Parts: sequence; C-alpha cells; structure tokens
Amino acid sequence: TKVINPPSLLPPSLQNDTELYARVSKMCMLREGMREKLKAQSKTEDLSRIGVLISATEAYLGELHWYISFYESKREIFRDMRGVEFIWKSAIVSRLYDAVNLTRPRFGLRSGNAGDSDGGNSGGNGGSGIAANSGAVGGSAASRILSGRSFKQRRTQSTSIYVELGFTLLALAVAKSMNAYSKVSSLDTEIECETINAMTPDTHMALEEEGEQGIEALKRASLELREAAGVFQFIIDYVLPQIGGIRLGVPDLTPDIQYMLQMLSLADSDRLSVRVWLRTDKNQRKTPNIPANLLLGIQERYLNATSLVRTLQNGEFRSVSSDIQNYMRDGQQLILAQAMIYLAQVHSDTQKYGNAVGFIRDARELLAGLKKRNQSVHARTAEMLLRGPIEPLYSLYRRNNDTIGFEAVPSSEDLRARLPSGRTLISKAVLYAPLSTSSSNGTSSASAAGS
Repeated sequence: TKVINPPSLLPPSLQNDTELYARVSKMCMLREGMREKLKAQSKTEDLSRIGVLISATEAYLGELHWYISFYESKREIFRDMRGVEFIWKSAIVSRLYDAVNLTRPRFGLRSGNAGDSDGGNSGGNGGSGIAANSGAVGGSAASRILSGRSFKQRRTQSTSIYVELGFTLLALAVAKSMNAYSKVSSLDTEIECETINAMTPDTHMALEEEGEQGIEALKRASLELREAAGVFQFIIDYVLPQIGGIRLGVPDLTPDIQYMLQMLSLADSDRLSVRVWLRTDKNQRKTPNIPANLLLGIQERYLNATSLVRTLQNGEFRSVSSDIQNYMRDGQQLILAQAMIYLAQVHSDTQKYGNAVGFIRDARELLAGLKKRNQSVHARTAEMLLRGPIEPLYSLYRRNNDTIGFEAVPSSEDLRARLPSGRTLISKAVLYAPLSTSSSNGTSSASAAGS
C-alpha cells in the first residue's frame, strides 16, 4: 500500500486518545507527501524543486523524531504489536555529478530482505508496504552512482522504525547534496597563483567573474554539503547502533557507506571553499604553498572514501557501482595533479629545480591518464589543464634545471613519499539536530531521541 494508516502505528490501548491519533495521522500524511515528492524527483533531472523535497522531508522528520521519542518512552505498550513493513529502494543518486552539469571544465582556468523486527514500530497491517525511494534525487533511474547493477531497483523492507528513520535521513542528506550541486556550475578550482599566472600569461582562458553573488552561492553550497555530512554522521552515531541486528539486502545503512558519503561531502565542500578562498583572499595568491596544502587535504579525503569502498567490497556487499569508484579515483588524481602544479612552483621558487621538474612531470602524467578516460567526469578538466599552464611550465622547469640547476630529477615514488601533509580548510561537518517539537501526552521532545 502507499499509505500508512494511524491504527497501524498505535497500539489498541492508545487509539482512543484523539489528540495522539490526530498527531500520528498528521505524521502519516507528511510521510505520504514526502514519498510523492521523492517519486516525482526520481523521474526528472530538473533540480529546481529540490528545495520543496527538502522541506517535505524535514517536515516528516520532525514528526518521526517525535514518534520515536514517544515509542521509546512506552516500549512496553508497543511490544506486542505486529510490525508494519517500511519498504525503501536502494539507490543513493543517479549520476550525481553529470546530472547537474558539473563536468563543465573550469579547473585550470582563470576566474532486499525482510529484516528482523526490533519492535520499534507498530501496526495492524503486518506485511503492508510503503514504498519510498531514498535515491530518487538528482537523476534518472537508469544508472546510479551508488549501488551498481546488482542493486538496481532492489528494495529492502523492515518493521523497524529506526530503519525508516535511517532511510529518511539518507534521503534528506542526498537532497541537501543535490541542492548544493545545483547552486554551482562546477566543483573545480582554478589555478590561481600570481607567479604561475605571470610565467604563463597566454595559457589562461578568460571567464566571467563570479562576483559577490556567485561567491555567496559557493559559500551556501559548501555549507549545505557540510550539513549533509552532519546528517550522515547522525545516521552513524544514532541510527546504525539501533539497527545493528537487522539484516538488510542493500548496503545503504552500513557504516562504511555512510562514512564514504560523509567523506565525499566534505571533500566536495572543501573544493568549493578553496575556490572562495582563492577568489577572496588575493594576498595569498602570491604564494603557492597554501593552496598546495589545501588541495592535498582534499585528495586525502578522497583516498579515505576510496579505502572505505574497498573495505565494503571485501565484505557482504561487493557491488558498489563503478561510477562512484571512478569518481573518487579520478577526483583524487585530479586534485593531486593540481596540488603538484603548486608544489612544482614551490620548489622552483626555492631553486630546487630537480624537484620542480619531477612534480610537474607527475602532474602532467596524471592529467594525461585522466584525459584518456573519456567516460570520466574529470576528463575534460584534465584536458583543459594540459592545454593551459602544464606544457609551458614543464618546458620552463626543464630548461631551468638543464641550464641552472643540473639536479637529478627524483622518481615519482620518492616525490610521493615526500608529499607534505594536507591541510583541511573546513574540517568538520555541521551537526544535525533533530527538530524539537512539542510532545503529546507528556512525552519528551524529539531532540531527546537523537541526543
């Protein structure tokens, strides 16, 4: 069925409480509103209505947190009830970055199974299912960035109210991420260093300046990605311990997936923050040290996310889609290549000419490899960098070493071993706080359930 009726969520002894019954009826109505908006969003790549979906999801969550708090205060009354099955489809996002045209190159330019019930939800319609789609946001259902072909359209169901909470929070976090991506034309940062720009004056293509309004959009998008990361953290801290004994046929609500999604959100947030920083703190453009360290911090986040996927693949779920794996791998290499461009300039400025050649050589090789992967969302960006400052800088640093430095060029392995530690620009997620709603019949506030 597509509607949860209030009687399925209240034990018989409480169904005569008119105030409580009306509150649960409101929650069911809000859930159906959220479900319909998720369903509508799954059929389009138009993100103009994503804010409406976020509002609907948050409205339902406010009541859901209240209901869970009420249930937790009266477990004995709910214990003997049959469970209504909450059904969700597994799919995080369909082609997350292509869906919002984030492939436009600006980088380098100027400017399942039924789970065991924990008794956490109640119902008289055991076996009735309420289908919703946590992965409906941001693209067509034909291909997904998370959950590969073996999970395509796979559904999971559980009588646990905490599973319902987890998938609803996941839908909110994904919607927040998509809303952030819809605010910007690209995640990629530009090469902005006065020395590099002066040495390669003819290699940059002019772009329109973003201006104050564009900078504010970048800031809002970065903040929203950090808010999404906070939702993922809440799922990890509060929801996952509640469903630890439940077997789900999909990987969505597993620690590794949640940590991976959090790392991706923070990495993408930092990419936008670096763009803001480079555009607003013009004094820092005189030195390549700081942007190099910031970019190294971002690529470390991508490495952490990639390692979590590898851990997952060695376990029960082995089919995380190639889309998301390629995005993390190629994104890490792209950011590392950009960091190496700055590091080459650092060593050139300090007259370590051999190191400068080595870093620009490795950046060039990484970008050349990315350019060949035509299906990668980062291929065009790599091509733009290769057509931009890379070749002139490579020729310049080689010429300086051949005529001035006469230094041995370190191997790639030696240079990787000497990479400085990255510096995080925005290191923390914005904590998710459940909405505090007034309670019925003396139950505690919703925020207490998640504290």
